[in-house]
Amino acid sequence: MERDDAPPLSTDPGALSLFFEDSVRETVDEQTLDIDDHTQAYLVNLLTQFTQRAALRTEEDRDLLDHPLALQVLRARTAETARRFHMLRQVGDVSLYMTGFFSERLERGLVDTTYYVDVGAGAYRHAARSISGPGDNPFRRLYEGLAARFVDLMHVLNAVSARCFRADTDVLRLYDRYLATGSERLAAQLAALGVTVGPRTGLAH
Repeated sequence: MERDDAPPLSTDPGALSLFFEDSVRETVDEQTLDIDDHTQAYLVNLLTQFTQRAALRTEEDRDLLDHPLALQVLRARTAETARRFHMLRQVGDVSLYMTGFFSERLERGLVDTTYYVDVGAGAYRHAARSISGPGDNPFRRLYEGLAARFVDLMHVLNAVSARCFRADTDVLRLYDRYLATGSERLAAQLAALGVTVGPRTGLAH
């Protein structure tokens, strides 16, 4: 399912990852949230991954949003062990991304933000429980934290989204245009928004 308001593709997410890292860190500081470095890094990786449409595809190459996420959680909980964690994590990630970047759009739809919060937090909680090992397993603690702090993390992504989709300063689209043209003017605009771009290669002369 294609969505007109989804971020465009980027062929090189390196600079965007740095932008997301700065944005997440600054937002956490501004909101005086106690969010550890591992969780912040998880958010940065999630945001970078979702600049690519592959993040919304299942293992069967279906769009995750073509089927109710709550139903996918139920399917994941009965899946074989090797697939269970991946399926649950993906539902959690999609739910967090949607509520973080498209909360206003969700509020206008049939299914509101509360649904995604409940489903996403539940998916992360079950993902944590599916991780084997000792009780202090750091990966289990990470996903337990994602579940417990889901709403706080959603607010962090809300603030990052505002930075990305400001009128006439859409960072993701500016970056794609820079990749296509190599324009020094676009590079300067990106720099003003906190995205440092390096020299481009493979340009036709």
